[in-house]
Amino acid sequence: MYKATIGLEIHFESKTNSKMFCNCPNEENNSLDEAPNINTCPVCMGHPGVLPVINKEAIDKLIKTGLALNCKIAEHTKFDRKNYFYPDLPKGYQISQFDMPICYGGYLDFALDDGSMKRVRITRIHMEEDTAKSYHMDDGATLVDFNRSGVPLMELVTEPDMHTGEEARRFAQELQLLLKCLDVSNADMEKGQMRCEVNISINTEDDDELGTKVEIKNLNSFKTVEKSIEYETKRQAEALNNGEKIIQETRGWHDNKEATFSQRNKEDAYEYRYFPEPDLPPLEITEERVEKIRSGLPELPSDKRKRFKEEYGIDLKTIEFFVYEPELADYFEKTATELRSWADETRETTITDEEYANIIKLCTNYILTDLQSIIKSDEEIKNVDNNFAFLSKRITPENFAEFICLIANNKITSKIAKIVLPEMYSKGKDPSQIIEDNDLMPIADDSELLTIVNTVIENNPKPASDYRGGKQNSIAFLIGQVMAASKGKADPKKAAEVLKRELEK
Repeated sequence: MYKATIGLEIHFESKTNSKMFCNCPNEENNSLDEAPNINTCPVCMGHPGVLPVINKEAIDKLIKTGLALNCKIAEHTKFDRKNYFYPDLPKGYQISQFDMPICYGGYLDFALDDGSMKRVRITRIHMEEDTAKSYHMDDGATLVDFNRSGVPLMELVTEPDMHTGEEARRFAQELQLLLKCLDVSNADMEKGQMRCEVNISINTEDDDELGTKVEIKNLNSFKTVEKSIEYETKRQAEALNNGEKIIQETRGWHDNKEATFSQRNKEDAYEYRYFPEPDLPPLEITEERVEKIRSGLPELPSDKRKRFKEEYGIDLKTIEFFVYEPELADYFEKTATELRSWADETRETTITDEEYANIIKLCTNYILTDLQSIIKSDEEIKNVDNNFAFLSKRITPENFAEFICLIANNKITSKIAKIVLPEMYSKGKDPSQIIEDNDLMPIADDSELLTIVNTVIENNPKPASDYRGGKQNSIAFLIGQVMAASKGKADPKKAAEVLKRELEK
C-alpha cells in the first residue's frame, strides 16, 4: 500500500486600491470587463529606468493574513529579484521574496468532511507582484493584457502535512473563507484571484522517507485540487507497481480528460538566480505596527464556530452555513437578541432555556429555507454592497423575531407563515399588520372549525370511510382538505383532533 504526502503552494491577489509597486488601480478591485491594458504605467510595464515603491496597504494586509494564520512576523525583511523570461513578465524578472519572507511558521486548523480536525503547518507567506495575463487565440497568436501586471500577490507555502485530496481541498476552502473574512482578498478561483499548486509524492506506508516530488500547477478550483491528487496518486502507484521510476517534474491538469500531463522535468526547471532587489530598501516591521494590525482582526471563522455552538446550541451544519454567509449570520444574531423579549411578551410565563433553544432552532430553519429562498429570487439584492442592511430595511430583526414567536406560540400556522413572510419582505410591514390587513388570523372559534371539518367529511366520503375502516393514513389527506378549506387558518393539530372525533362518532 502507498501513502501520498502533499504540500500546497497557493497564490492569492491582495485586495488593495493600487498595485504593489505603482499607483495604477488594482485589477482585483475593478471590473474584469474593463478594456485590456488600461491600468498600466511605465513601472508595471517594466520600462527602463523606473523605480518601484512599496505599497504599505499590501504589506499590512499580508501581516494581517499571517497573524490570522498563527504566523510569526519578521522584524527585518527584504524583496528579491526572481529572474526568468516569459511574455507576461515585461521586466524579465519578478519582484518577490526569497529567503526572508514576512510571515513564517504558522498553521491552520480545519474540519474534514467527517467532522474530525486537521492541522496543517504553514512554512511561509511572502509578497510578490502578479504577472500579466496571456490569451491564446484560435489562430495561434498570443495576446497579453497588462492590467494584472504588478497586482500585489501573496504566496502561501505549506509543510507536506496532507495525505489525501480531501485534506488539500478542505485546507484551500478554509483558507479562502479566512481571506474573505479578513477582507484581504476576494480569492475568487474562477477569476484567477486564487490559484493552487500541488506538490505530491508517494511511498509505501511503512517508509518514512518521502518519494520523488511531482508538482501540479495552475489548479483553478477546489474540485480540480482534489481530483488531480487522486489521479496523480493512482498514476504514481501504478508506475511503481510496474517497476517504473517516478520522474521529478512539473505537470498540468486537463479538465476534460480529468488527468495530469507532463510539462517539464527537473532538468528543464528554471534557475531563478535570486538576488536582493536593488531598487527597494529593506523593510523594518515594528512590534507596534504588528500589534496595531492584530487589534483590528475580526472574529475568525474558527472562533465564530465555537461561539455559535456555545451561545446558541445550533447544529454544526447550520453553524457552517452562517460562517460562509456572514451577513445572514449578523442578521440572525440581531434577531436572536430580540427573540427572548418577544417570546416573553407573547406568553403568560417566562420562557425557559429549553423553549428558547427551540425558538432559536425555528428561527435558523426559517432563515436557511424560506428567507434565503426569498432573497435568492430578488434580483435587486444581488446588486447592493451590503446585503445585511438591505435585508434589515425589508424585514427588521425585530419584526422577524415577532414573526418567529407567532409561529412558536401557535398564533399562526406554518401555511399562514409562508404567506406572511414574503409580504413582510415586499412591503416592509410587521407580521401582525400583514395578518390583520389580509384577514389571516387563525380560527379561534371552535364552532367554525367544526363546520369546516363536517363539510370536508361530507365532501370526501371515501377517505372518511377508509379511515373508519382502519386506514389511518387517510387522516392526513382529510387534514390537508381542512387546511385548504380554512385557507391555512386552522391549527393542524386541533383540526386532526376534531376530525378524529367526528369520524369516530
